[in-house]
Amino acid sequence: MKYGTYEMALKYDKQGKIAEWLQLFLRNDGHNTALAEGLLREERCYIGLRQLPLALLDGIKSGAPEYLRDQDSIEYFFQVVDKMKQAHGSWDIPPLIVEYVENRFQVNDGRHRLEMYRQMGIAQAPAVLWTTGEPMRDRLLKLLEESSHNEKNGG
Repeated sequence: MKYGTYEMALKYDKQGKIAEWLQLFLRNDGHNTALAEGLLREERCYIGLRQLPLALLDGIKSGAPEYLRDQDSIEYFFQVVDKMKQAHGSWDIPPLIVEYVENRFQVNDGRHRLEMYRQMGIAQAPAVLWTTGEPMRDRLLKLLEESSHNEKNGG
């Protein structure tokens, strides 16, 4: 079964099972077992699937991630992004997986997808949001509410 689609994430989210979808996606077609294991190390607070204003990710630099150092890896990163842009519209793109920690966002899975959205000028993208601990969850929910309010009021 293919789990790495927005449709599949939405199905699990509607059932209140987004944590289960994350594990299935990351361990199968997401090929990110390390993240799947890390999510199980302690209790996480999952906000679920949301349309995330990408402006909230402005602390994450555009372009190739900073951990890519050699030119071959950087070129390969952009080749993947280019293929994704060509497939956009005919591909049920899996959501970004985004952690809110220490009052900032981290993309745990989806840097290629984030770069594709940025290059295409897309302002919002589906994301599964999570954090650790109720205080951080509450801050994240407040930030999302403020962002939604600002967007509706044009600022």
